[in-house]
Amino acid sequence: MGKINILSKDTFNKIAAGEVVERPASVVKELIENAIDAKATEIYVEITEGGEALIKIVDNGEGILEEDMRNAFLPHATSKIKTADDLFSISTMGFRGEALSSIASVSKVLTRSKTVGCDGREILVEGGEIRYEKFSPMDQGTLMEIRDLFYNVPARKKFLKTASREGTIISEIVSKISIAHPDISFKLVVEGREVLRTYGTGNQKDVIRQVYSKKVYENLFYFENHFDSFSVHGYIGNEEISRGSRSQETIFVNKRLIQSKVITTAAEKAFKSFATVSRFPFFVINIDVFPEIIDVNIHPQKAEIKFEDEGHIFKSVFGTVHAAMGEGLRETFSVVEEEKNDSFVQLTHEAVSEPVYIDIPVDTMKEDHPDRPLNQGKTAGYVEEKRDSVYNGKEEHNDTDLNRYPFDTSEVKVSQSIERTAKFPMPRIIGQFRGTYILTQIHDELYIFDQHAAHEKINFEKYMKEIREGAVASQSLLIPEILDLDLEDHELYRENREVLSEAGFLIEDFGDRSISIREVPLFLGKVQASSYLHEILDNIRNLGKGNKEDVKYLRIATAACKSSIKAYEELSVEEMRYLIDELRHIDEPFACPHGRPTLVKMTEKDLQKMFRRIV
Repeated sequence: MGKINILSKDTFNKIAAGEVVERPASVVKELIENAIDAKATEIYVEITEGGEALIKIVDNGEGILEEDMRNAFLPHATSKIKTADDLFSISTMGFRGEALSSIASVSKVLTRSKTVGCDGREILVEGGEIRYEKFSPMDQGTLMEIRDLFYNVPARKKFLKTASREGTIISEIVSKISIAHPDISFKLVVEGREVLRTYGTGNQKDVIRQVYSKKVYENLFYFENHFDSFSVHGYIGNEEISRGSRSQETIFVNKRLIQSKVITTAAEKAFKSFATVSRFPFFVINIDVFPEIIDVNIHPQKAEIKFEDEGHIFKSVFGTVHAAMGEGLRETFSVVEEEKNDSFVQLTHEAVSEPVYIDIPVDTMKEDHPDRPLNQGKTAGYVEEKRDSVYNGKEEHNDTDLNRYPFDTSEVKVSQSIERTAKFPMPRIIGQFRGTYILTQIHDELYIFDQHAAHEKINFEKYMKEIREGAVASQSLLIPEILDLDLEDHELYRENREVLSEAGFLIEDFGDRSISIREVPLFLGKVQASSYLHEILDNIRNLGKGNKEDVKYLRIATAACKSSIKAYEELSVEEMRYLIDELRHIDEPFACPHGRPTLVKMTEKDLQKMFRRIV
């Protein structure tokens, strides 16, 4: 008996579905692209339970002809191409003829459609089998309802994320497709709640305003450039709206949403030429290119394409974005010169010929002017005396030093009463180098502490302990911070609202996609809460299904601990001693939350080698 098996129709349809229908968002993307190819000007999208229970797409496009209703669900059936040669000049969004067949093989699909001059038609397909077909009155266009996705392939469901996370992914897909097609009006409803509406004005920047926020809209630079075989245009954001992830980087080639390392790297390098922080830019890049010089048939989901000359694409995108950012920043700092007024007014009154004398009583008993600081001559000597005491390792200090602590010293006595185990001996303080590194000595070894990394780790462990014990102390903001979130961030916030609350944040809805931050964890001190919340959302965004809450708390704490004391901050001897004593009593004192060392050790032998006393 031979080993080669001829697969059944049901089997190879499910294999094809595994490539095309990865998750509910894949279904939404394929159906929206079909609506766009049908020349729709209005597209309505509705989902429930992250798309597993229901995906509903309604458009006002050309519709499906009555005789094509059955054929539309057959494998490799398409109206976009006829021969293999057409693959090299594709101008539509879809072309393979796999989408409807693959979707219908793993779900229950109800389709209604009507074309001009014909009656409406309805067809129900379950698991790839047609259940019925009949006439159905409706307006011109197409309605598709996909229910019980993966009902006959339950193994696929375990690879999906939570319903709320799948809904967020769908929201992101719809929002980005709407940016590529500003002339089409989109409406997205998630769990009965409208989360996105665009108006089809044809202006891409208007859609960016709807999808993201007013802040993003106001911090964009437009760029445009034309070459022999393609054109580049779009928007790049300034440093103020940069983020800690690539979630706001969008690329369209011939209005097709794609991923491209070449284009992404070119735009990021151009942005970093003008950025002072290592973050990712906001950008929307549109490339209009002749279909003959690209290959869109290299990815099952059409998420990637291949350019004929990637080096030219890189150079063109980099140069265009770089020039736009340079020009935009120049305009930001432009100053309008004041107009010179050459007219003069002649004074008509006569000048005073004699001086005017005013009697001011003077207290001759005072020795100094009241505005002059007393003991002015003692300042320099006091500074020298204090500096000498630091470098001589003296332990003397005055009461004013204690008020400069950047630490919570109110718990010093309490912490001393609790028995704690030190991970290394208390060193002798030598001094501070450039307000960043604390130099100490233990026996005959030199220990150098990074004060920022050390304080960061202390805060991190303290914060994580408070979260686990449910005892996070929060502080109310005098003026709540109002923050406009984009579509994806708002869905992510709603999904993790309880986690943020337990981590010490009090956040309330403030209409549409705006939120009001009213309380933040106490140890953050004076911070800009919105920037911390953005970073926390960026950290949580990459977590998958089934992650424990403490993993999310870990991400929150890592972001929040940036409120620790910074480099180039002068500390007194007592502050340095307190910082190191706290560090040596925590659980993991040798590395900060980001993995950098908090202290390094140098032996006398290391120094002798450096000075070549020994070989």
